[in-house]
Amino acid sequence: MKNIKITRVHTHGSEIFYNFFKNYKTFEVESIIKSATTESGIHSILMEYKGTSWYNNFSENKIVCELEKISSQYQRIKISTNKGFFNLQRNISYKKLIKFIDLTIKHYIKIWQLHKGQEYAPLHGDLSLVGNVMFNQREEVLFVDWEQFNDKEKIPTGLDPIMTLLENIYYELMRSNKIDSQILQHVINKIIELKEADLISPILLESPAKTSLDFIKLNSYIWKNQYYKLPGLKLSDKVVKNIDDAISKSIN
Repeated sequence: MKNIKITRVHTHGSEIFYNFFKNYKTFEVESIIKSATTESGIHSILMEYKGTSWYNNFSENKIVCELEKISSQYQRIKISTNKGFFNLQRNISYKKLIKFIDLTIKHYIKIWQLHKGQEYAPLHGDLSLVGNVMFNQREEVLFVDWEQFNDKEKIPTGLDPIMTLLENIYYELMRSNKIDSQILQHVINKIIELKEADLISPILLESPAKTSLDFIKLNSYIWKNQYYKLPGLKLSDKVVKNIDDAISKSIN
């Protein structure tokens, strides 16, 4: 027996069945099979394949995936894991994540190069450091889990990395109940980096935190039943205003 199979059902309400195949000696995940029988689940699998294919056009490290259509009511995709890449542990402080946030935004800038200066761009949809961004010892980055991919709607360029920043601000507040000046300055620096790379839409630039969150709230249908799991949406109005005020003072 080569593999051990572990099954998860409807993770985060995604209407997808997950089968993880682990090497029986090393217990490392070698492949993941996602399957669905509902309209929403099948749509997510099709977007996963489309988004992964789009990403592979620009990433040096490719994600190997195979789409298998069994019937109109059952869809399955097999994704091979990229050896050497790892997920970050949960409950890491923002300051210890700075290196990884920097790598994530640098990778975003590289992958989205063709959308420089554009108001709208394709969306990953859940660029979370908890699970959907992977790293290796060579400081290479891999964006995975493309179920929320969208290249049809008019989605402001830069929304993904801004939500990554806001997500980690939220987690930091849950840990320490404060955002110190070093963390706030890091957020400001990342917005400036996106602006200098010409990869933040004018729609978001004036008040990046508020306008990003407002866009998501007004267009929650894009995320379907995954909308509720975006941590940045839980930030208070006061925190959002403080972030935007600090950014405004630095870039205007």
